[in-house]
Amino acid sequence: MCKIMEMKRGEGGFTLIELGIVMALVGIMALFMAPAIGEWIDNFRIRQAARDISSTLQQAKMQAISTKTTNSVDFDTTNNTYTLQPEGKMAQVQRGVNIVDGSTTATVSFAPDGSSSGGTITIDNAKGKQYQVNINGVGRVSIQEI
Repeated sequence: MCKIMEMKRGEGGFTLIELGIVMALVGIMALFMAPAIGEWIDNFRIRQAARDISSTLQQAKMQAISTKTTNSVDFDTTNNTYTLQPEGKMAQVQRGVNIVDGSTTATVSFAPDGSSSGGTITIDNAKGKQYQVNINGVGRVSIQEI
């Protein structure tokens, strides 16, 4: 037949009180971590938006070289969008991120040799963090936190 295991004092699992204490500690830690997680998400979004803009600019440059035509990226600061031309492929920046009105250019053009009109695109978020996507005359695209 089946033998019933006998538990001796000090052996076995956790008590209900111990589990309750652990759950309370986890809840308190989550409460204190929530603001830090929110800030991390805001920082992630603005960095991702800068990378997306940089990637679109690089794509325009590569297409200009490969098709031997002039390509450009048009920036709309009112709607926080940018459009790859001549395709007309439009993209919206990440939620909570804005293209700053003071950006030094609204259109960045790339010639068939890879050179560009140059310029700076500045983006920011509600927390005041700003990034610049810089494009120099030879077509090099870089990202800088300011």
